[in-house]
Amino acid sequence: MCSIQSSKADNAVALQYVDYEQWTTQLAQYPDKIVVVDFWATWCSSCLERFPHMVTMNKNFQNKGIQFVSMLLEDPQEPEAIERAERFLNKQFTTEPNSGFDHYFMTENLMISFEKLDLIGIPAVFIYDRQGQLAHRLTGDNPNNQFSEQDIENALNQMLSNGQ
Repeated sequence: MCSIQSSKADNAVALQYVDYEQWTTQLAQYPDKIVVVDFWATWCSSCLERFPHMVTMNKNFQNKGIQFVSMLLEDPQEPEAIERAERFLNKQFTTEPNSGFDHYFMTENLMISFEKLDLIGIPAVFIYDRQGQLAHRLTGDNPNNQFSEQDIENALNQMLSNGQ
């Protein structure tokens, strides 16, 4: 089992520190669940604007076998960015710090993280089926074809109706 560092006390939202290999192992900790992964950063204004919608979707879908996860992509050499992210998360989850929404920080260099995740830009949302296979990949790579919260909800509802 991999060792995962956590950043906060019990009363605050905790970031779990993982590298890419640990992350791929962590996905297996959600057996028989659809997993929605929101890739974000504090320097991404679209990510910050979208985050409250992800929190709402988490509340709406949490009793349907769907696990929401946030993956922070910041420069690991910038502790201020990580602190900003923790403050942001704590504001989002002030009333429910343990809402079932898990939070990870990819500890590798940003370029390496983007390369391993095959990302050009964020925001991005990956949706994994109950077998852990990538079922939907919604990215902000093309500025002329951005995805919406409705696209995420439609993908989830489709997966639920298909018994995925």
